Amino acid sequence: VVLAIAIAFSLSVTVLFNVTEVIVNGATGSRYSQSDIAASSGSKAKDNLVRMNTQKIREKMLEELLYVDDIAITKKFPDKVLIEVTPSIDIAYVECIGGYMIISEGWRITGHADAPDNKELMVINGFEAKSNEEKTVMTSEDNDKDQALKEILNEIKKQNIRNIVSIDISDKYDIVINYDNRIKIKIEKPNDIEYKLKYAYKIITEELRENKSGYLIYRNSLGYSYVSDEEYNRINHNTNNTYSSGDAPALTDPSVTGNAVTDTTQTTEVPESITSMVQTTVVTQ
Repeated sequence: VVLAIAIAFSLSVTVLFNVTEVIVNGATGSRYSQSDIAASSGSKAKDNLVRMNTQKIREKMLEELLYVDDIAITKKFPDKVLIEVTPSIDIAYVECIGGYMIISEGWRITGHADAPDNKELMVINGFEAKSNEEKTVMTSEDNDKDQALKEILNEIKKQNIRNIVSIDISDKYDIVINYDNRIKIKIEKPNDIEYKLKYAYKIITEELRENKSGYLIYRNSLGYSYVSDEEYNRINHNTNNTYSSGDAPALTDPSVTGNAVTDTTQTTEVPESITSMVQTTVVTQ
C-alpha cells in the first residue's frame, strides 16, 4: 500500500496533472491582452499543477502588472490553469506629498500627477496617505479616514451618484463633498453615509434649481440646511468663524415627512440675515 501511494504521488508531480492550457478571464477592458497576462503568470505547458504555488504566481503578477487591481488563480485539474483578472479603473486623484497620486476602484496606486488634469476623476484632499508608491494599495495614516472614504466611495458607486468633483476629508468630523462645483455637501461625521448621500442627492436633483450654488449642511436629526455661497461667505467674513451647522434652518427630512413639496421660510432662532436667505424644501419620498 505504501509503495502504491508513493508511486501515485510520484506520477502526480511528474507525468500526471501537467498544464496543457492557461485560461485568462477578465482581460476585456484591461490594458493587457490575454497573452500578456498569461505570459506574466509564467505558467507554461508541462508545468505541474500539484507543485504549482498559485500565491507566489499571483504576487509576481501584481508586481509586474500595474493596471490590475486583483488576480485570482485556480488550478483546474487535470490540466488547466484559470487566471481571473480584475482590471484597474482609475477613479480619483488623491493629494499626497509632491502632488497627487492616481488610484483605482481597488485603491491601487496606478500613477502620479503634479495636478489633476482629467475631469473624469474626482479629487480627494486631506486623506494623509501613508505612501504614494505605485502598485501598492493606498492607506491613510488615520484609520478613521480610511474607513470613512471607503464608505463614501462605495455609496457614490452604489447609488450611481454623478458629478462628484471632490471630497475633502481634511477634518474627519467635517467632511465636505463637492457636487458639480455648485453644491458643497457638509456631512459632518462619517456616520450614516448611505442615508446622508441619498438625502442630499434627492434635494440637489429634485428641489434645488440648477443655478443654485451654495452649501447643504447636515444638522444631525434635523437634516440638511441650504445656504447660498454669498450668505455663507458673508457670515464667515463678518464673524471670522467657520459657518456652523447650527447657523441655518434645516431642510425637512424626506424619510420622516409625507407632505407635498413646498417652499417656505423657517423661523428658528438664527441670525436675521441668514433666515431671510434660506429656502426650506420639504421633499416627498
